[in-house]
This record gives sequence, C-alpha cells and structure tokens, in this order.
Amino acid sequence: MEKAVSGDLAGQTLNTVPANRVKWATWRKRYPQTLVLSTETGYLRDYSIDPYEGYYRIGALMFPVGNVRKDFSPKKRIVGIKINSDSRAYPLDELSARPGIHNDKLGGTDIRIEVDSNGQIVAVVDRDGQPVAHIFAYWFAWQAFHPETGVYRITN
Repeated sequence: MEKAVSGDLAGQTLNTVPANRVKWATWRKRYPQTLVLSTETGYLRDYSIDPYEGYYRIGALMFPVGNVRKDFSPKKRIVGIKINSDSRAYPLDELSARPGIHNDKLGGTDIRIEVDSNGQIVAVVDRDGQPVAHIFAYWFAWQAFHPETGVYRITN
C-alpha cells in the first residue's frame, strides 16, 4: 500500500488497482460496446499523436534519476507487481516474446501472467482468477520506488 503525498487524501493509504494495457483493436474486440471520450476538449492538441513516441525509442532519460540498478537498462519497460512487502519486475519484452501463461509466486500469492499470441499481456490474476494490481513502467522508475525489488527471469 502506498500513501498519498498531497491533496485531500494526503497521508492516507491508497489501494493499488489493476491497470490493463492492450492495443485498441484488442480492446474493441473484447468490449465492442465501449464508448470513447471525445477529443473535442477545448485545447488545440492532436490527440492522434503520442507526445512521447520519440522518448520510447531513445535510450537517454529526460532528467537525472540518481542511481539505477544494473539489472536492466534504465528505460527497459517492465510490468511491476507488489504483493504485501514483496515486489518484482517482469521484463515486458521477454514476456511478449513468449505468448502463453507465466506462473510465479510473489508475497505468498500464486500469480499468472497471460500473454496472447500478439504478445500483449491480457491478464494478471491470482490462482482464483482475481485481478492482481500491476503497473507498466520503466525500470528506472520502478526500482526507484521499490529498491529491493526482485527480477523475474524466463528460463528453459
């Protein structure tokens, strides 16, 4: 559990919620009745362009971040999971390259990461199929907040 640092909830413990991230085509196939918020926001901005597109591809960081553990390059994209006092980083590219089910145990909980044939993570659940809170992040950010984090390695 994390604590709010500002605003009306400052000092209160916050619950982490699952964050699914899939391609729009995959989402629409699963949830065809989904409504989309209008891009008519009153601001002059082209919402079809990702402002961070270049940032994803370059290795450099935009700002100093202090010491970064050498387990991965700083901008390696990971799926971070924290259960109880245990945390682990799951390298997104390695998971995506191996569609199927990835089983692990973290914080005394059996977890299952499901990767579809397109390399997308479609579920992170416990043994009962209940969603497990997770976050998509860069390695430098995850390890800054979770300095004792473990690292998941695919073996075989």
